[in-house]
Formats: sequence, structure tokens, C-alpha cells
Amino acid sequence: MTCLIVYSIINVLLIRWKEMVVFVAPRGERNASEAAISLLEHAYRTELGGELPEIKRMPLGKPYFPGFPDTHFSLSHSATHILCALSGSPVGCDIESPREITELALRYFCSPDELKLFEPLELWVLKESYVKLLGLTIATIRNLLLSLEDSKIVVTERIRQGDGSYVIEKCPPVFFKLYRMDGCIASVCSFDEHPPPDIESADLNFHAEI
Repeated sequence: MTCLIVYSIINVLLIRWKEMVVFVAPRGERNASEAAISLLEHAYRTELGGELPEIKRMPLGKPYFPGFPDTHFSLSHSATHILCALSGSPVGCDIESPREITELALRYFCSPDELKLFEPLELWVLKESYVKLLGLTIATIRNLLLSLEDSKIVVTERIRQGDGSYVIEKCPPVFFKLYRMDGCIASVCSFDEHPPPDIESADLNFHAEI
């Protein structure tokens, strides 16, 4: 059982995805980190039962449950929303509210070829969800290149050599899903090959303290 649940003030949207649950909630006035943990607590209690386990961080900052190595999660926040993915396998997620990206930022994290395939914010959430899946640093984004092969997103990375030159290496296959809700764009990245195609509406009448 896995689902993607998108929370707004008045309704809840539900998606089914094998062994994964993803929650999105309005950020409200609370600190983003506190709100994300509150949403993670709700996701864990709803899907797995019990209190939230101890959280630690890997050397590069990726959070994890040391006592539950088979339960994985990823957190993200935008100016307006909090995103939480809880899964039985490694997962990365990212969400962004609508905003303009400067030319300088575009040159930093994407290429002209990528912009022929994706919108700027799509590229950002796709790449950041990939970085979070693997527990890499955010600086890795500038060396990631996305392309399409048979309608599937393929990730390659520019690897700097000792002489200052770069080689392009194909990264291990992963699977992405882009979602749009309340004006935001979100991406979930996983090793799961079958993300859900659609979002279902579900009246769960959820009210969280976010």
C-alpha cells in the first residue's frame, strides 16, 4: 500500500503508489522544518502506526531512521507548502511554488537542451528529488543533465577530471513523477518503476497543525 496525498485547506487528493506515501500540506506560519516534521509524524502515524522514530543524518545531510533501515523518507518545502514522502524503498522528493528563475540560475543548473524538454521549475524539482534520493549535496545539481529516452527521463553526470576536463557518465536508472497542485510543481524520484498515472480525489476531512 502506497499513496500520494495532497492536503489543502478544504480537501485531500489521493494517489496510489507501491509502498510509498507522499503528503503535501500548506506550510502556514510555522517554521518550515517544524512543519515538515509535523507532517512526517502524521504520515508515519497514519501509515505505519506508533510514534515517529529517532531521526539521524548521513554525512551529507540526508535524514533517516537508524532503527528502521527499511523505512525511508524525504522532506521538502516551498514558500507555501510542505512535502513529505514515506516509503519502503529509498525516495527523494522536492516541491516548488511558482516563481521566476533568473538567467544566472538557469545557466547554473540547466542546459539549453534540457530547456527544450522541461520547464525551468520542472528541471529544478526533478534534479533536487534525484539528489535527495541518493543523499548527494545540492551542488551536484549543476553537473546533472536530464534527457529523454523512449519517453523516460535519463540522468547523466558531468565528472570533472584531474586535468580540468569533463566526462559524461550515465547514472543508474531511476524513475520520476511530476505532480502539479495548488500552483506548485513537485517531483518524486524512486527506484520504483511504476509511479501512479493519476491523482484521485478523496474527502478525508484532514485538519493538521502545520
